[in-house]
Amino acid sequence: RDWFLLLATDGHHPFKQQERSQIRDCRRVPIKFEGYSISYRRSGVTPKGGGPPKWHSCVRIDAATYKQLKAFFLDRACHRSVENLAADFGRVPYARFAPVRRQLLTIERAVNEARTRMGYEPISHTALRLRRKVVQPFGDQEATYGACRPIKAAC
Repeated sequence: RDWFLLLATDGHHPFKQQERSQIRDCRRVPIKFEGYSISYRRSGVTPKGGGPPKWHSCVRIDAATYKQLKAFFLDRACHRSVENLAADFGRVPYARFAPVRRQLLTIERAVNEARTRMGYEPISHTALRLRRKVVQPFGDQEATYGACRPIKAAC
């Protein structure tokens, strides 16, 4: 599981010339890691005055993982209770970035269509846990992780 990413900015450097065949631009080929697809895209907003376009990062579930996840939920859509499906949606391990939320809502819509065709109750979108958990890596650890309670004199 040795994996690393070396980022390079614009400019000329001998490294870029030597490794040209192995360098990929995340604007053209997304970085795929742990089920995520990470890319850098135009934002769609054109600045006034004809300036250069704005760019932003885009984090989503990669295509293969998304297909597996959707197949998993569609397979269970008509064989599980609303509570069990809601618990399954709650256990989806991906951070809720906007593109991931849209992907999960698309899966939920497909599951509800399958359930409606069979006459079952649809799943509420509240089961998806669409809010992202905010983590402050350099904040107060006690506030972030809660107070440590002693258990048999060990914390």
